[in-house]
Amino acid sequence: MNATRIPVIVIDDTPVKRRGICEFVEETTLLKLAGQSGDAQGAIMLVENLCQEQHQNSTLAGWLILSDLRLGSSNGVELGRTLLDIAPGLRVVIYTQDPSWTLAAEVFRHEYTRRGTQRNRRSGKSSGLHGYALFNNMEPAYLEHIAAAVVFRKETYIDPEVLNYLLKRLRGQRLTPRQEECASLLARGLSNDDIALSMGFLNAKGGPNIGPVENLVSELYTFFSIEGAPSDPGRRVLLAHAYEAYAGLRQDPLFR
Repeated sequence: MNATRIPVIVIDDTPVKRRGICEFVEETTLLKLAGQSGDAQGAIMLVENLCQEQHQNSTLAGWLILSDLRLGSSNGVELGRTLLDIAPGLRVVIYTQDPSWTLAAEVFRHEYTRRGTQRNRRSGKSSGLHGYALFNNMEPAYLEHIAAAVVFRKETYIDPEVLNYLLKRLRGQRLTPRQEECASLLARGLSNDDIALSMGFLNAKGGPNIGPVENLVSELYTFFSIEGAPSDPGRRVLLAHAYEAYAGLRQDPLFR
C-alpha cells in the first residue's frame, strides 16, 4: 500500500487548523504527509525545492495540495495557480469554511493572459484548480475520498454542500426537456459537435450544426448562475457538476 500512497502538502496560516488537517492526513492509509506551510511564500519555496529533489517526477505528478482559501494577504486560489506554473503535475484542492457558488466558479476558472494564451506555459495546460472542499467536513475518510477522485481518477471535486447551496438558489426552477437533454450529454463529456449530432441539429450537408447547441449551453450557464468567459473550459466543468446535482445523479455514500 505504501507504494501507492499519495503525497500531500497542507497549506494553512492558522497553526491549529493546519495541525488538525496534517493529523487527518497521517491517519489515512491512502495519503502521506509530504510537507506543510503556513504562508504562500513558504509554500512556493517548498514546492520549488521538491521539484528539484524529485528527479524522476519534477512536475510532482500525483501529488496533492490541500490549501485554505485565506492565507493572510494571499489566497489559496491564486497560490494554487502559481504552484501549477511551477509543478504542473500537482492536483490542487481549496478548502474554506462556507459553501459559495461564486468561489466554485473561481476555483475551476482557467486563467489566461491578456493575449488569450493559457497562463501555464510549462505544461501547455490551463490553470484551473481541481477541487473545492469544506473545512468542517475534514476527516480521514473525506480526505481519502477527495484524493481518490482528483488524483487517481483525474476528476474534479466539489463538496456536496456547495451543490446543495446552488439547488436551494434555484428555488424549484426546472430545465426544459431540450435543455436537460443537452445538459445530460454535456455532463457525459461530449463536445458541442457530438451533442449537435445526438440531438439532431444538422446542417444542409448532414454535419453538426452547433448554433442551437451553443444557444442551449448559454441558457444552461444562465440557469445555473455560471458566469465567466465563453472560452473558459472551467465553466463546462462546473456545469457538469451542477447538472448532476440537479438531476440527482450525484449519490455520494459518504454524505447521504
